[in-house]
Amino acid sequence: MKKGLPGTTRQSVSTGRRRTGKYDHVKKFFCKGKKFFHYAGNFKLLSEYMFPKRGYQWSLKVFQRLRHVKQLAFTYYVYPGALHSRFEHSLGVMELATQAVTYLLKKYKSEIQSNLKKIDLPVQRAVDCLRLAALLHDVGHLRFSHGAETMLPKGKKHDDYSIAVIDGLRDDIDSWYFKGATDLVIQLIQKDPIIPELNFLKDILSGQIDVDRMDYLLRDSLHCGVRYGTFDHHRLLETLLVIPGGETGGLRLGLDSGGIQSLEALILARYYMYTQVLYHRTRRIYDIYLLKFFEERGYKLENLLDAINMDDMDLTMVMRSAAKDKCSAGHTWAYYIINREHHSVVYETGAFAGVRNRMTAEKIYETLLKEFQDHSFIIDKNARGTIHKFVIPEEDEMGDFFYVRTKQGNWKLITEVSKIIHDMPKVFHVIRVYAKRVYAKNEDGQIDGKIKERVVELEGEVF
Repeated sequence: MKKGLPGTTRQSVSTGRRRTGKYDHVKKFFCKGKKFFHYAGNFKLLSEYMFPKRGYQWSLKVFQRLRHVKQLAFTYYVYPGALHSRFEHSLGVMELATQAVTYLLKKYKSEIQSNLKKIDLPVQRAVDCLRLAALLHDVGHLRFSHGAETMLPKGKKHDDYSIAVIDGLRDDIDSWYFKGATDLVIQLIQKDPIIPELNFLKDILSGQIDVDRMDYLLRDSLHCGVRYGTFDHHRLLETLLVIPGGETGGLRLGLDSGGIQSLEALILARYYMYTQVLYHRTRRIYDIYLLKFFEERGYKLENLLDAINMDDMDLTMVMRSAAKDKCSAGHTWAYYIINREHHSVVYETGAFAGVRNRMTAEKIYETLLKEFQDHSFIIDKNARGTIHKFVIPEEDEMGDFFYVRTKQGNWKLITEVSKIIHDMPKVFHVIRVYAKRVYAKNEDGQIDGKIKERVVELEGEVF
């Protein structure tokens, strides 16, 4: 009888006895957990994620570094379970990308083969490049994830650093795969226009319903212990389809009408996660502390090595040292972070702040600075995230044209067939004013109650 894979069980043909696998107890745990968590994938050994005969990726220092870069930065100060890393997120993105392209190949293999044949790219090579791009798409992420991105040079994002890292591995990647593989991987990650024949692969990795979003919504929700980020990702993947790319050529991703509700759930999940997790008021103030710590320490992230040499553990050690030394640059901010002492919100706009809301927040902030000099005030105007970028006909022509195949066989924009997505604002934006008593006579350092009364007065004056 053939030997089973580690972690599996087989029914013995000769004796009828059940063979117990080494990892059965772990698999049982995951199976039981599925009924409590919407997203808990089948238990897999790390080796099962590897590319055939190409296990070298796992030894790359730039990838192993992601084990020590938290996916949600300081969110664990609010949700204690949010300790997962960019490492497992990258594995999850690769797994979902594989599932997505597998579904598409089952339904549209001939169309995909014909499309890729135009650039002399075999299907298996394209799939390998997609999987590798999914695996390495975050290797340029900074410590504490997005918290430090404002320190990057203007116009630069972590994606640019990921591309630079991958380009530095060109010789290795091309030798593991084929000559030119690195360029294809970079094209799938970069924001610039790419070869039209690769568009549908890029849509899988970084489109409006990409597997990157799917994984972080489900994974972040799971680890935070909330339900905000859940949606039926299986149904969404099953209803993906490919359509002609029109004037640009190639193929693009589309959706069958049976997946509309799942897509609506994904968009709503993104909005809910923005409001309750990703831009939570407490999480945001620690992001601001981190930025101020960087500024006072004179950290600049213009150099690639400066950006990726440190991980969360390295930076935490630096902050611990600074928190103990009152003479150290950035001491105040490091002390707040390490000891979880933070400002409290005294004013907050709604989830879709406009110009008037910004003017109100700025007036409140400036007035409080003048009238309450024994307090420290911080205004946060950068809690902003994109919910979707779908084109809305006759209202907002900017964005992505994403088509749905109706039950009648017609093609319509998603915003024409889904009122929920049509009416959902494209951008989440909240503005907050924080306060903290600095020279408090009482030991607890509570905010003066007069501040909140003054905020109410100022709101009335503006409106």
